[in-house]
Amino acid sequence: MDPNHNVKFGTLSPDGTLSNVRFIKQADMMKCPFAIMMPDHYREGGSCKCDDPEERKKMIAEWEYSESDFENIPLRGEEAK
Repeated sequence: MDPNHNVKFGTLSPDGTLSNVRFIKQADMMKCPFAIMMPDHYREGGSCKCDDPEERKKMIAEWEYSESDFENIPLRGEEAK
């Protein structure tokens, strides 16, 4: 277990080699409204991409979310509106 509470993601090859390693803080993952466990869903700073229009389209098309799931999540840059 990681004492810093990071989740380790990577690509495991058939020979057991781990590459493309990335760590994401558990706390950052829990801030995501859906606690998504896909490293590409998180920005380098740890914020999730639920507020990104392109990520939302992907989530709806590939992961079976709906527009209504994002009802209380403003798009990035629209928070002050």
